[in-house]
Amino acid sequence: MTPHRRSPRHPLAATAALVILGFGALPASAQPAPPPDGQDPMRRYQELGAQAAKADEDLLESQDRLKARETERDQATTALGRADGDLTRAQSAIDRFRPQVEAIARSAMNGHQLGNAVLLLDSGSRQEFLDRSSALSVLAEEKAKALNGLRDALGSAQAARTTAANARETAQLAANDATVALDQVRTRKEDLDSRIVEVRNALGDLPASDKAKLGKVQDKGSYLGPPGAANDALQAALSKRGSEYQWGATGPGEFDCSGLTSWAYKQAGVSLPRTSRQQYTAGKAVPLDRLVPGDLVFYDDGTGDPGAIHHVGMYVGNGKMVDAPTEGQLVDVRSVKGDGHLMGARRIVG
Repeated sequence: MTPHRRSPRHPLAATAALVILGFGALPASAQPAPPPDGQDPMRRYQELGAQAAKADEDLLESQDRLKARETERDQATTALGRADGDLTRAQSAIDRFRPQVEAIARSAMNGHQLGNAVLLLDSGSRQEFLDRSSALSVLAEEKAKALNGLRDALGSAQAARTTAANARETAQLAANDATVALDQVRTRKEDLDSRIVEVRNALGDLPASDKAKLGKVQDKGSYLGPPGAANDALQAALSKRGSEYQWGATGPGEFDCSGLTSWAYKQAGVSLPRTSRQQYTAGKAVPLDRLVPGDLVFYDDGTGDPGAIHHVGMYVGNGKMVDAPTEGQLVDVRSVKGDGHLMGARRIVG
């Protein structure tokens, strides 16, 4: 995917969250005046980033829901088209067989059906009788064909009407659901946009020394995982240290948190879902005291609810992870403690 460039007007949805970077206290002379609510600027920046990440994840879920509803709507519309086509064909069959059946009915009412005995008495010879009997047999077959054809056409038409009615109702419900999902996407997009503005404002309020640290790679160490795809993914992620964070970016030059993990595992030949909440369903659960490099670690709002996950990183060993935190920070290796809300881990391979 082509990297997304920064755009205050159209930030793309993706997952992200902030990690506590473990900076030491700055000298009093370097500290700016605290915000009106008395909150530390760095903590405010971190908390707003986590809130934006949650809004971002909510938006992604609503976008996925919209796609599913639109697919259901399109499938229902296609089914309705097929049902209407079946009904049209059945009606054409009715129109084709009805005149034949009506003619048979009129003939029967006028007494035009002759028995074999009458035919024999009226015939001048055995051959003529056989000829007439053969013709009568053909007429009987044609009559049966017409009657059966009309009966089948009427049955098909009734079934097609029922199917079409059900398909029409399903299509309408799917269209209504798609409309609701679209409204939800718009609402969540507006929420995310406003929260990203808050993050950018909070980033701008940080002391210059803090912003300088945020903009530099702090850990250039080497880390190894178990042989195979996990280590390949780990090395791919580590190779992107210094890459900028961008909402909705999946590489190769810019990333959000789940964009980094999915890109890294893709380099190892392993496909992961797009968002952090979805990635929490991949692989298998692993206890936090048994992490190995390449495992994915997840962060929520402190409730332990997988539905509140808003960040993912990749464990590198020694209590650290490589991740893409949020706007204003680079892909780097940081403490796995993150923002204090580490809630679970998944082992993707092995």
